Amino acid sequence: MTLKRSDEHLIVLRRKAISQAKLRGMTLNQIAVWLEEEGLTNPETNQPWSITTISNDLKEIEAEWKGQMLVDITDHRARVMAEFGEVKNAAWKAGKLDTVLRALKGEIDLLGLNELERMDKEIALARLLEGLPPQIRDAVRAKLAKRVSNTKSKTNLKLLNPPSKRAV
Repeated sequence: MTLKRSDEHLIVLRRKAISQAKLRGMTLNQIAVWLEEEGLTNPETNQPWSITTISNDLKEIEAEWKGQMLVDITDHRARVMAEFGEVKNAAWKAGKLDTVLRALKGEIDLLGLNELERMDKEIALARLLEGLPPQIRDAVRAKLAKRVSNTKSKTNLKLLNPPSKRAV
């Protein structure tokens, strides 16, 4: 079924109003009442829009929001990557290798390169554990979990209590 321009326009106006209401924290029922109060009713029936119509519109609106968010994140990451490149270029020219390394660390974090490496190790470990008998597998998992927990605790303690600088 092809929509007429007037129908498309009506849908756009209704969804804009529903979007505003949702962003103000209104429930479906509250949105239905608010639309009616604003004079936005179904022109074919002169009745308030149904909860089903509002719910379907919200699903479309939220899908649009998610799609836009992904575009925004991609654009933002691209801009930040360009900025890291500019910082590295200036740092190389100035001979500031510590700044170059910090910019590289920022790029690695932004792109999640360390996360991918960690995931590869976890996948390999999971495959290795698959072949072990259940008792041994569970014991190895418990030991690994304890070791990871201890490592995280030590790292957090170091961050909370950095070594004091002594005067030399």
